[in-house]
Amino acid sequence: MAMAQYWPILKARAGEFKALARLRDHEVSTLQPLFEVSPSDDGPTHAGLKFVRQLRESAPAGLTVGVDTTYARVNDDGRPLIMEIANDLALWGIPIAPVIRLQDPDEQFSACGEAARLHNETAIVRLGSITTDPDPVADSSRISRALSIAKINRERCHLVVDMADVSSERDVSRAEQIARNVLDSLGNQEWASIVVASGAMPSAITNVPRNEATPLARWDWELWKRLADRGPDFGDYAIAHPEMQGPVPRGPIPSLRYTTSDHWWIYRWARNETGGNDSFYDLCKTLVASDHWPAEGSNFSWGDSELARCARRQPGPGSATQWRAWGTSHHLAHVINELASSPAS
Repeated sequence: MAMAQYWPILKARAGEFKALARLRDHEVSTLQPLFEVSPSDDGPTHAGLKFVRQLRESAPAGLTVGVDTTYARVNDDGRPLIMEIANDLALWGIPIAPVIRLQDPDEQFSACGEAARLHNETAIVRLGSITTDPDPVADSSRISRALSIAKINRERCHLVVDMADVSSERDVSRAEQIARNVLDSLGNQEWASIVVASGAMPSAITNVPRNEATPLARWDWELWKRLADRGPDFGDYAIAHPEMQGPVPRGPIPSLRYTTSDHWWIYRWARNETGGNDSFYDLCKTLVASDHWPAEGSNFSWGDSELARCARRQPGPGSATQWRAWGTSHHLAHVINELASSPAS
């Protein structure tokens, strides 16, 4: 069986783009990132321009990026933002696949179709949301209608079955049954690929103890393993919660979300007497001495090379954006390695 592709659903924030820019060639070939355009206090047009600039500065050659404008659907003058983004990125030769959500208005379906025709005629149909589960019965006719309006062939579309937040054994069991029902109903159709995605990172880690590593279960990975007999690709929300969060509070204490086989290890380190973020050096020293530090060490990913540097107390210790970038970089590399060695591959 071929190796499953990895579909991280990423927030369009600086940390994620920094990690994207540092992907290695073999990682690019197995990665299909889907970005959710983040809303902006300056309006959707600004959000779209910022997204284009960030993607242009960070996207590796040969990478096609899914673009979901759910959180900023139209620009300041009411036109579909996906078309503005598609037009701009076409000029730069950066391929995208627009994301169709079944709750979108007809105008959005049409715009996604136009955007797809600018970019390899490829699109992504994303089922489910933060508040709504995929429905294999109702979604079947909705998909046909949306693709008819968009004028896109089904075999040019990737299907993402998004189970959103799974944070317990009970959540996983429930999500597994729903996902199996969707795969039974829609999985025999001519899709370019089928992905099962979910996220298990909590919305906040402020209740995690300080100055020690705390494990949190990767229930999203557990869900995919239970469905691996059906052969879907794997999707998650990397090290973020599925819901679009507000701005990061200013000056958070040094922290890191570090991915291992079945857990994330959450590190939160209190500031020391010197103030600033110097205690991140102590955090990293603890990490590299742990049994979940990879055998490859700093060579495992760009993020790990930065964490190893900080463990040697080489300046500087970074800030919340860098910590998120380094944790995301490690996570992407870890999942790709995991999929390559998975029995389902």
